Amino acid sequence: FLYFIVCVADMVKPCRKNVDRATRKNAKKHTPEVIIVDLKDHMVGRAAAVLAKQLLLGKKVTVVRVDEANIAGTEIRNKVKYLNFLRKRKLTNPTLGPFHQRSPAEVFTRIVRGMVPFWTKRGKAALGRLQAFEGVPSSIARKGQRFTIPKAQRHNRLQPERAFTVVGNMCQHVGWKYKAIVDKLETARKEKAARHFKRRAVVKAAWDSARKEALGKISSENRAVLAKFGAA
Repeated sequence: FLYFIVCVADMVKPCRKNVDRATRKNAKKHTPEVIIVDLKDHMVGRAAAVLAKQLLLGKKVTVVRVDEANIAGTEIRNKVKYLNFLRKRKLTNPTLGPFHQRSPAEVFTRIVRGMVPFWTKRGKAALGRLQAFEGVPSSIARKGQRFTIPKAQRHNRLQPERAFTVVGNMCQHVGWKYKAIVDKLETARKEKAARHFKRRAVVKAAWDSARKEALGKISSENRAVLAKFGAA
């Protein structure tokens, strides 16, 4: 009996910490889904602020069509401001930075970098969860739904008479050389998508016709039951 008391005293008492540890040991690693955001006609700063917060919360974000995002103000004004930014360098050793990006995707990444604590481990991990592309790459075109940010869209933030700048056009004037290539690939993607939609429309029309014909062959009582569950 005394031996039993000693053995019980030496046993590890079940506590919440040990239970959580056993649960975590058998749990699968959490892999967040990738959120694909289409930045066409979005204000760059407002979109970057929203996405920076989501990145810090652990979300994976892929941004497409950055070259069609917008900046408030006329194009010449924003181009002059960016050319002044390109002149900034370390006088004693320019190879140490700052480094100036020319492509819209890298420009947007730099904007988001300024909105996260980049020089901390948390900030670097957050920025590593961001991917930005000009246009819509073929590897992403059929990955599912592309989201927008309503409170960052231009028609919700600017008055119709206000001037704005397209990021791709501005970057073309400061050293980005691939606008023509991206436009060509985007045109081909849209033509392919239009052909795909046209084929699907024919199939959908055939299914709708067959469904309507099948509903006409069943009794009114069964049709009422189907209508109750939204299937008729």
